Amino acid sequence: MFRFQTRIVALSLLSLSLAVTGCGGVEAEDLAPEEQASSVDHADHADHADEQEIGTTESAVCGYCDNCVLHARCLQPNLPYGLTYWSDKVAIINSNHAHRGCVAMIPTSSVYGHVAYVADVDTAPSPNRITLREANWVGNTCSSRTGTKDGLNIRNYWCPAGSHTSNCSGPL
Repeated sequence: MFRFQTRIVALSLLSLSLAVTGCGGVEAEDLAPEEQASSVDHADHADHADEQEIGTTESAVCGYCDNCVLHARCLQPNLPYGLTYWSDKVAIINSNHAHRGCVAMIPTSSVYGHVAYVADVDTAPSPNRITLREANWVGNTCSSRTGTKDGLNIRNYWCPAGSHTSNCSGPL
């Protein structure tokens, strides 16, 4: 009986520590200053609501559902640091078309802009559809959306080295 109670306590403590620390066990004070800043609700996303499918709320596997950059970096660990402002995000764009594993740069009405992880790309002709996984597009929530590049208001992408191959055929 005592061993059973000990296991329950140990599992409870493990669950609590994972819930508190989020993805990779990083605590807020260990983050770069620009990543500690609270992110802004992206109110202008409704402009393209007719051109996108809003997915269901996703579980917070990575945590950071209140910060789009931290969430994207958890899903794509090679995402560069220092991405506080929209100008920082635009400066790292290196692709005009998406691949799974890239990060979409999305302008908003705020100075921060928005980033989202590219979870899937359907390259079937017209319309090419992109599925994004993101945080804080819908206030402090991890969610997904699917739509076209224009419908999702994506400016362009940052893609990790090796994403592009000879099969790349231009913008989506």
